[in-house]
Amino acid sequence: KNQDPPATCPGTRSHGPLPAPRSGAGRQTTRRQGTGMAAGPPTSAGSGAKTSDSVAQELPIRYACQLCGVCIATSEFLMDAREDAAIFGRLHFEDRGDKASRTLPCPYCEQGLGIRADGTYVLRKDRVVRRPERLEVLVCSLKQQEAAEVSPVLQEAFPHSNINTRILLKAELRGFQLSGLRPMPDLVVVAHRNEGRVLLTDRNGFYHDVLGNAWQQTRGNILVILTRKDPQVNGDLYDAQLLKSLSTQGDQPTVGTLGALGRVLMWDSSPSKPQQQQLQLLTTRAYFREPSVPVHGIPGNWAPKKPQPKLAAAAWCSLL
Repeated sequence: KNQDPPATCPGTRSHGPLPAPRSGAGRQTTRRQGTGMAAGPPTSAGSGAKTSDSVAQELPIRYACQLCGVCIATSEFLMDAREDAAIFGRLHFEDRGDKASRTLPCPYCEQGLGIRADGTYVLRKDRVVRRPERLEVLVCSLKQQEAAEVSPVLQEAFPHSNINTRILLKAELRGFQLSGLRPMPDLVVVAHRNEGRVLLTDRNGFYHDVLGNAWQQTRGNILVILTRKDPQVNGDLYDAQLLKSLSTQGDQPTVGTLGALGRVLMWDSSPSKPQQQQLQLLTTRAYFREPSVPVHGIPGNWAPKKPQPKLAAAAWCSLL
């Protein structure tokens, strides 16, 4: 049974819990732009989850913190827009702040965003920015074929996305950095083919530094896909026996933690229905930039560095 908390920000409104697994030569970059409208993944990963087509018109526009990028509110609860502020009836996350204080901070970086006013939220336009852009996904792999096979699967799961691929060189894996990459991805996917000894994370893993830097940059929005390997139990997200072997006997405990968080998928050539639903769930969380909290089993040096908030503008608040 999964005992780890889901990788979401405290107080963030979740789009359904992460389902627990039922058992236990130079750089090459390509870009694939989706042609479909926004497709909102399901509210949960259960059998009653909606398909991409049925929710194609339901994905709202994000209004995100200018400093850290976390989604603060969405267009579905926009009540009014002024020259310097936007007024929302609800936030994307549960407001657990001090109700006696009018100032509303970002739940992640704590930058002052606006004020609470008579049951509404008045957010400064210079602190909360409208984000109509597509989801930016980066697929990393040592093999072109794996990246090519995984990319359309991700595009189908979340049509409102741009899929970029990066073919990795083994010489660049140690100390790998995403900083300076444009556009900066919202979600990083590592695709690896199951052949020979599977080395994914930790001391001997190919992708440990890739995943670690991606975790920092995306605040936990990462995914590992192992192809040419079906789960032993129909409906599972991964082969539980293999994952346990890797994490306990293969000196790769981090991949075990990622599996418990629902961020490891294994399939032979195509995902199962539960895996497709999990892809929709993870891409939605990445779209809304729902960041992680510290999770037991995730290396400490993976922890994202919070941006420093600006001083609250008390004078601006007093004028409203």
